[in-house]
Amino acid sequence: MSLVLTLLSEFGITMAADSAITVMVNSKRRPLYGVKKLQPVHYLGAGISCWGDGEIENIPTDMWLEDFINSNQHIVKIDDFAISLQNKLREKVGKIKQGSLGFHLAGFVETLQGSLPTFYHIHNGPSQYKHINSHIDPTLFNANQDIPPDKYEPGSFKITRNGDYGLYAKLFEVIEKFLNTEVRPLGVQIPHPLSIDSLAEYLRFQIKTVSEIYKLSNLVPWIGGACNYISYFETGNSRLRNQIRDGGAYGSRNINCR
Repeated sequence: MSLVLTLLSEFGITMAADSAITVMVNSKRRPLYGVKKLQPVHYLGAGISCWGDGEIENIPTDMWLEDFINSNQHIVKIDDFAISLQNKLREKVGKIKQGSLGFHLAGFVETLQGSLPTFYHIHNGPSQYKHINSHIDPTLFNANQDIPPDKYEPGSFKITRNGDYGLYAKLFEVIEKFLNTEVRPLGVQIPHPLSIDSLAEYLRFQIKTVSEIYKLSNLVPWIGGACNYISYFETGNSRLRNQIRDGGAYGSRNINCR
């Protein structure tokens, strides 16, 4: 199982993911931690995460994805990368159970309004956006541009969540309502100050909270392991990345939600 989150806001792009997958051991399902579900696509200034099935062509999905990223460095546009991934999945995986495997891909595209964030969801099954469902075959992998490039007003954002997000969605619906109706009137703002860093930490907090609930419950801890995030934002004419992974593999902080 997984919990992957992608948030687009006035500040840029923030992506977060846990690092647990489910494996079969002696005919029983067990969680395995340490999977690299969230990875940078350096040559596009983009990030990509995966949720769902743990293998493609008998290769762990995160390793398969890393190979795909490394073998497509000739691609210069995020939309071409999305289509290429779609076609590769159609070729190698074909038709599988709907809603069983997907990828979040987020980066910037150049528009008449400047460089703006956009989000693709490459997966099989229907899109959450009705205008996309009208022209796709949900039995195939599709590179759906669920969130076209847009300029966000202060305080506005769009978030996409996938994986085992049922408990997460219910929990944070209650938490967000509490923060807005009970805490904010007291002058307390969470996250604060609003920035690309605080939003990334807030997504990490969300995954960590759900992970801890799984640990304390009678549920198998499908969500857990290191909480990783990547942020992309514009500053002048430069695009910067802030990537943190538990254990210091890609960053300097040691963050763990197990």
